[in-house]
Amino acid sequence: MKCVYHPIVESEERCAICNVSICKSCVTEAELDNSGACQTCARQAKIGKFYHYFRIGSCATGIIWLIASMIIFSNETKLMTRFSYGLYGLLLSFLLNFLAAFILTRMMISNLKPHQRVFVGLSRYAISGTKIFFNQALKAMSKVDDMSQYQDALFDQIVSILILQPFDLPADWVSYLSENFKITEQELLDGILEFGIDVFYDNIFNHYHYQAIEPYIEILNRQKRDDLYNKLLDDILLRLKNVDLDVLNKPPEYIPGQPGQQPTLKKRDPKTIQNTALLSELSLIDVELGDFLKRVGREKDHQKILNFTDNFNLPAVPKSSFDAVKALARGQQSQQQTQQPQQTLQPQQTQQPMLSDSQRNLIALPPQQEELASDETVHLKTCAECGESFAKHELSSYTFEKVKVRVCNKCNKILEADGNRKPKLLANMDK
Repeated sequence: MKCVYHPIVESEERCAICNVSICKSCVTEAELDNSGACQTCARQAKIGKFYHYFRIGSCATGIIWLIASMIIFSNETKLMTRFSYGLYGLLLSFLLNFLAAFILTRMMISNLKPHQRVFVGLSRYAISGTKIFFNQALKAMSKVDDMSQYQDALFDQIVSILILQPFDLPADWVSYLSENFKITEQELLDGILEFGIDVFYDNIFNHYHYQAIEPYIEILNRQKRDDLYNKLLDDILLRLKNVDLDVLNKPPEYIPGQPGQQPTLKKRDPKTIQNTALLSELSLIDVELGDFLKRVGREKDHQKILNFTDNFNLPAVPKSSFDAVKALARGQQSQQQTQQPQQTLQPQQTQQPMLSDSQRNLIALPPQQEELASDETVHLKTCAECGESFAKHELSSYTFEKVKVRVCNKCNKILEADGNRKPKLLANMDK
């Protein structure tokens, strides 16, 4: 990978703070600074210190204005009128804070040369997802006389963006990137394949960036590289052999707190988190994978993937912060109830066992009810619009800008009536 400050020089190290690739010369400067930080991070530290004091000063000024407005104006003025005048000062202080943060963020790479702003901006966008850096990089690109000498470094950064920020890009990201970087779509795809195959594989299977699978298979489909597509699926199937669905579908556990304290969510082990991310990604792209596997005659392998995705409860995406808090509260309450001692029941009484959604989906029904249940009631899928779980036959395929998902029949009609808009689950993931 190339140094982001010297894009024709191979990088040897990474910044200790932002993790961008830097060359030996930049490392020497970072060591002289005794922080291990690259130029932009060192500048960010100074700007951050200034903004810290500015924020304190502006907030204090707004509060003083509020108090002064209650005192200065005559007592004949209505209380609400004086309070309204005071609020203007608070609103102004908040506006100044927002404006200062916007300006100072843009100033972080404004001192660099145009070609440096291009690659520092792209690398910081890949890492943070802050669109300001991406826009600054595009503007700086127009000021670089000859970008052809930096093609290797440019594709390094494009691959990083596809791996780390795929959900921030539009569905037709190929035309979007080719238009912004002033290259043809074919040149873009060829360059990504030339510089990015090993990087994609390393990040997907060694660093567990499973969200990179989707843009990678888009590239392989457009380039008609069935050999690489088959290799990817072979490695995914190999990884699935070590996935334990019972562990993944297990409800969240809570650690009891001290008297008067709320229980805290128990951390899951890294392997469980990685496997959850893998199956979540496969559940979202199972239609694309199924189309390819059927086309190349690998239906049995498609069934192996379905055995995992159909029995995996896709984690619900909260529609708001309030929904997330409610879900956490329900989990804590369920955990507290399961820790209570069981009560002795009278012979005529019955008690329903407390089950999570995943346990309820997989539990064996009594013989008299088993006849009424079909196999599909056990294998549920999540609707990409309402987030509810349905049997597979109750869902239909829905395509939005070449992305195929499953939605229930009711939501399918709603989406068509709304002009084939993006389903809410995909929209929440983009956010």
